[in-house]
Amino acid sequence: MELIQQIAKYAIRLAILHLIVTLVQYLWRRVQGGFLALPRNVRAIVLTGFIRVIRSHVDGFWTWFQWKYWLTWPYAKAQDGCQVLEGVKDIRWDQYGQHPKEMVHVLSPEREYTSCCSGKPVNAKASTVVYFHGGGFVFASSSVLIHSVTCFCRQGFSVYSFDYPLAPDNRFPAALISTLRAFEWLHSQEHIQCIMLLGDSAGANLVSMAATMVLNRHLLDKFSSATNHPEMMQWNFPKIESMACLYGLLDQHSWRGRSLKQISPLENFMAIGGIAGALELYESLEGSFGNRLSLMDIMPDTKYFPRTLFIGGSQDPLVYSTLVVHERLYAKNFDVHCKIFPARHGFFGFPPQWTLGAWLEGAAPTCQLLCNFFKQSPETHKGECSVTGDGLSCCEAHKGDFGIHALKAYDRHFDGEEGQGPHLFLHPYTGL
Repeated sequence: MELIQQIAKYAIRLAILHLIVTLVQYLWRRVQGGFLALPRNVRAIVLTGFIRVIRSHVDGFWTWFQWKYWLTWPYAKAQDGCQVLEGVKDIRWDQYGQHPKEMVHVLSPEREYTSCCSGKPVNAKASTVVYFHGGGFVFASSSVLIHSVTCFCRQGFSVYSFDYPLAPDNRFPAALISTLRAFEWLHSQEHIQCIMLLGDSAGANLVSMAATMVLNRHLLDKFSSATNHPEMMQWNFPKIESMACLYGLLDQHSWRGRSLKQISPLENFMAIGGIAGALELYESLEGSFGNRLSLMDIMPDTKYFPRTLFIGGSQDPLVYSTLVVHERLYAKNFDVHCKIFPARHGFFGFPPQWTLGAWLEGAAPTCQLLCNFFKQSPETHKGECSVTGDGLSCCEAHKGDFGIHALKAYDRHFDGEEGQGPHLFLHPYTGL
């Protein structure tokens, strides 16, 4: 009898908790519905105010605390488990353009670590990692996320960590123009001939767009004309040896209205709302370049694309963006690779101490994978890259990184049959 009473109490508590979550989700939907019904300029004002509050904390206290105390704290760990500044000889702060936000941190490795790059193949000339941070185009900075790239210094790479103008003060295409300007500055001022690109979230959007335009001059020509920057066609850029995109915002549609199994419906709903809000603050009000502000938007005109590793998190709505872009590029016979880790959005940027051990399943293997990828040439990293039909990743045997296998593993409502295969992603692009 006592056992039955305990079970009944437990069931009642679960029912109450379910009702509370359902109520919160209902209220959130009503609030979002009312917010979306507001005029666009009113929404922009509200979102801008919210972003400025976040930015004041991130760029204010946390940046000061991080550089004053945390980076030098002996127990401050980076993504590879080492002390954050171990192996970093110095950090130089430089300017690459006229805009106040066009600044860059230059991280040089200690001499004892530079030999780590000696194992790179002779045809792989790049020893420079160029990083663009995430933050939804609206907040964060190189200063805040500097700890996430010091691990590459311990592999012998020099690291250039770039800032760029943020929305909504500087909407599309300002950040993309700054990204291209940064590439030109690396070539003309730093005399760097070959680079490897790394971007997360919004940064992945920027490096993938810029790299595509550098390799496809007809796209750069269209972009320079549409944005009234004809001088771009006179710029010289370093060779792009390889690129890595972490949980990137690579298209404008595939992640909308989706529901992941690995997170609650409420968290899923709020995450998608946050992505949509950031994108609304970023897009051009004048429709510059037709607001073709993602890699998927320019893919039909893409003839050349660098060797690329796409990395996503199975608990991040942008995993759909990673999957659909990878599959479309793979179908065009580009040298692209994909790996999904059991992690939330931004997992590579969080200090490991904040994650209660979750970094060991996300950030740590990602760090190792990136270092290996940057050290290898296309000839030494051929891999299967999911061609086997059972969803094997090129980087590690795993059955959740490609097409229908990823949807079955991650999507709450997907009930497709094997016969559908990856064609769900390969049909003419309408958002997935």
